[in-house]
Amino acid sequence: MSDNQCLKVVYSKRETREFLDKPVDMDTISKILEAGRRAGSAKNRQPWQFILIREKENLRKLSNFGQFAQHLPSAAFAIVITIPDKYFQDRFDAGRAAQNMMLAAHILGLGSCPITLHSEEAAKNHLNIPGDQRIAICIAFGHPKPSKPLGKIIRKPLHEILHLEKYGNQPKS
Repeated sequence: MSDNQCLKVVYSKRETREFLDKPVDMDTISKILEAGRRAGSAKNRQPWQFILIREKENLRKLSNFGQFAQHLPSAAFAIVITIPDKYFQDRFDAGRAAQNMMLAAHILGLGSCPITLHSEEAAKNHLNIPGDQRIAICIAFGHPKPSKPLGKIIRKPLHEILHLEKYGNQPKS
């Protein structure tokens, strides 16, 4: 894949909250999990554990633990990433694994969307997650519903978020 093709994948990734009622085969799911497993981590600790959820009833129940998780039951599957959260870097490393999975899904033609499970203790109880583990993120995956063409994607201009050498030293626009 050329540099431009790789950048196109990164630049075109969008969150998907509407999924087709269509299963995803285990080979594809394995590729997504493998992308997460291969993420870099501080000191190569690989602090994450992945919980794969495919049963519709479990997806529905899990959606009750997030304030903005209404789309979770329509997903083909979800992956919950847990971490021991012993070190400052654990959450960042979980994010690296999550982003790898979401980019892999995008390359494979699937959509994804990260979901915060706000009622973490209830979600942990439902998923039998041990007390020494924290839920870093839940990610919904599936075949995206065809949607209207996206309008212009609004992102802050680089000159508004870039600082040169020290905070506050921003380039001229």
